[in-house]
Parts: sequence; C-alpha cells; structure tokens
Amino acid sequence: MEFFTILFIEYSLREIDIETYLILPDYEACQVAIRDNEDMYKYFYADGDVDMYCIQTEKMSRSIKPVLRPVGG
Repeated sequence: MEFFTILFIEYSLREIDIETYLILPDYEACQVAIRDNEDMYKYFYADGDVDMYCIQTEKMSRSIKPVLRPVGG
C-alpha cells in the first residue's frame, strides 16, 4: 500500500514567511522532488534557504487490488 505524501515547503521572501505544499502519490516521489529541486531558492527569489520536507498522510493513494477467483474452482 502507498499513501499520499505532502511536500511541505517553507521560505522567506522579503522578510515574509511563506509556507506551501504539494500533494504527491507516495513518499519516494516526495524525496525525488526534494533532491531534484535543491536549488529552489533561485526560483522562489527566497531570502535564504528553502526548507522542504515530506509528511506522510494516512490516506491511501494506491493499494493492492484483490484478484477474483473462479467460483467452484
């Protein structure tokens, strides 16, 4: 089973603290997004570092689907 994961992003722009998030299908996708966007401060014109971290939810994004078996087999 896989659970939705929130990519939480915090940064400061002109001394105003900004928080935003993206909902991703699983924890691995969140980790990949962080690694691929390590220089995010350039795109957000942030005053300093852009903090990003993953928060796993309890809401399933994907589960194993049961396979129907023939009756009387």
